[in-house]
Amino acid sequence: MAAKPDLSRPDPVMRSPVLLATVGLATLLLAACSTSAPPPPPPTCPTALLLQGAERTASYRPGSERRPDALRHLAVMTNLANGCRYGEEGVDVDLAFDLIAERGPALAGDSAALEFFVATMAPSGEILSKQVLSSDVAFATGEDVAGVSEQLTVRLPAVTPEQGGSYSLFLGFQLDDAELQERLRPLLR
Repeated sequence: MAAKPDLSRPDPVMRSPVLLATVGLATLLLAACSTSAPPPPPPTCPTALLLQGAERTASYRPGSERRPDALRHLAVMTNLANGCRYGEEGVDVDLAFDLIAERGPALAGDSAALEFFVATMAPSGEILSKQVLSSDVAFATGEDVAGVSEQLTVRLPAVTPEQGGSYSLFLGFQLDDAELQERLRPLLR
């Protein structure tokens, strides 16, 4: 049978004023270390936007009128997401988006070739660069709608973290002259 501790006598280790003061001081020091200033927010990335009106396109058989039976495909660009990484040479802007196409009656073959662009705009509004890229959207047998996810990185040289938020990237489909003229015409004639 174990002996019961005598609680009437103070425990020399646990009740020592020096030990209690030391434990209290250590607790305060630890608390002071954990209340450091919060880390600074990450630098702002350049803005990435789908250019209004250029996020959709329609392709017709070459040389034909823009009628439903001459439609090769309709397409939209959607779900744009972006992030960035700053380095010594500037900023790399990572872009991800979806291209979705719908088969038209005049589509020959099982894929639609989509041309799109990425344009970089300076804070002054000046277009610094424009890249035209392409992607094929393949339709499975019997399917009228298909899509692909695109990921690319655009480097903006010599752009610092302090400047990055003032730059913009615009994405859209590369419109041919006929489609551009069609969009410029008034809807009511």
